[in-house]
Amino acid sequence: MKSESEHDTLFARVCDGVATAEEIGEFHQLLRRDAEALDTWLHYSSLHAELAAGSALLDCAGSQSDTTIEPTRGDTRRDAAQVLRSRFRFPWAPQAAAGIVLGLFAATLVWAYVVPLPPRSFTLLDEDFENPALSLATKAVLETGIWRGDAAEIVGAQNGVAPANGSKMLRFLRADFDGRPKPAGGHIAVIYRLIDLRPYHHEIAGGSGVVEVSASFNATDFPADESYGCAISLYALDADSLPDRAGRLGSVLSNDALAMARSSRTKLDRTPSAWQRVTTELRLPSQAEFLVVRLHISQPFESAENSVFTGSYVDDVRVSLTRRPQLP
Repeated sequence: MKSESEHDTLFARVCDGVATAEEIGEFHQLLRRDAEALDTWLHYSSLHAELAAGSALLDCAGSQSDTTIEPTRGDTRRDAAQVLRSRFRFPWAPQAAAGIVLGLFAATLVWAYVVPLPPRSFTLLDEDFENPALSLATKAVLETGIWRGDAAEIVGAQNGVAPANGSKMLRFLRADFDGRPKPAGGHIAVIYRLIDLRPYHHEIAGGSGVVEVSASFNATDFPADESYGCAISLYALDADSLPDRAGRLGSVLSNDALAMARSSRTKLDRTPSAWQRVTTELRLPSQAEFLVVRLHISQPFESAENSVFTGSYVDDVRVSLTRRPQLP
């Protein structure tokens, strides 16, 4: 393994942009296999961040440090490095190549490529239906903090289905809501959740915010002549586009959404012991203020009109927001 000083020389050449393709390859391999070398490179990267002001810091370093050094034309890089070492007390060896310090100002792209920083992520919803006070609104206008939609209930293990997480899960009952005077039946049972995005406007600005939603679906061992599918739909809205009534909610959302996304329809199997995970994502427009999450279980439209769902469940619903720059 190379000595620390030899690593410094390689780091300096990479930072200064004069490394050959062979040296670049050696540099990447070194950071992957040598933890100490990676730690040293982290120190260099940290220094680069502290010296983002660059020349302004160098101009004042001589006057603020205990050692006043007047660089000569021929030794500018060497003496500037000495000034910075006397000011910041660098943890690496004093014999490190002088080119490393000033070369760090060109290291940003190299560092981002070798060890990219993970994107910042926020959890918007972590729902396992364990809260005994959880409200399940049926015929109601969308509001934050509750699930609104067709008839459903919170249950424990039943019909051979155990919750995917914890001891509770949500069961879809019918494709219409409680209290409807004349149940019309239907093929799709849905629940909605409204999420306020306004506290995250900095992450959404510029179209860099991406929401990812995942949920686990399951069903009892239903009769062979029945068929069920599940999917997730997402709608980004501004405040003026929020539906002010509960009727025909799906149509209103589709017509007024700033952006929308839908997962592919996943056919439910007849294995109650196995939950099926569905995931989809949506890049949010910069003016998005609310997100509507729509979870739905459906029967084929060619099946007989029937609003009773034998036993369909959802659990472990996760909604996250990540700042992810758009591709050029």
